[in-house]
Amino acid sequence: GEVVTWGDAQSGGDSNAEADRLAARVTSITGNFRAFAALKDAGEVVTWGHADGGGDSSAVAGRIAAGVSSITGNKFAVAALKDAGEVVTRGHAETGGDSTAVADRLAAGVMSVTGNAVAFAALKNTGDVVIWGYAGLGGDCTAVGDRLASGVRSVTGNGFAFAALKATGEVVTWGHAARGGDSSIVANRLAAGVSSIVGNEFAFAALKDTGEVVTWGEARSGGDSTAEAGRLTA
Repeated sequence: GEVVTWGDAQSGGDSNAEADRLAARVTSITGNFRAFAALKDAGEVVTWGHADGGGDSSAVAGRIAAGVSSITGNKFAVAALKDAGEVVTRGHAETGGDSTAVADRLAAGVMSVTGNAVAFAALKNTGDVVIWGYAGLGGDCTAVGDRLASGVRSVTGNGFAFAALKATGEVVTWGHAARGGDSSIVANRLAAGVSSIVGNEFAFAALKDTGEVVTWGEARSGGDSTAEAGRLTA
């Protein structure tokens, strides 16, 4: 349960300031581009690294001293999910470290948190999705908000977009249009029957109940699978 760090000091390679708290009982570590967050067996979170990346959690220390069940990171922020379903965030404000605009919706009932590079999406026990972070790259879902208000089963992120899978097998996407946020070109194939979604940095691939694979996003990053369409149909 001890944590040992090395590398760029400002980015988390130097954890001396938290050495006593990292000496034992750590169960998992989450890292982003600038900082780390360690989860201890009592649900306490210990952070270190660049303050603007989530390395300084002093402002929310009382809220993450116990009861945290998981930590999700994006490039510049971290989000801690508590046993009670509350989400606590730290890091760069514009990329998800500041969740005050949706704080009332993150106070309870959250089941999971997913990050892309610069935003977060929280799935609630009511089946709705709460979004925050950089607006143009997944932090704003206004255009599809009504479709995310209920019935969502899971959310997958890639680098700059999100894809939500609904209980009906429908897929809803938002974020950077060319990198997976716009799935209109395959909308008819994503309207039902999807069982799972995988994302890479710039594209998505959806697996349907029939065994068919549907792709969208940046063509050269896997968003265009027409060359293999015959082998991906079932």
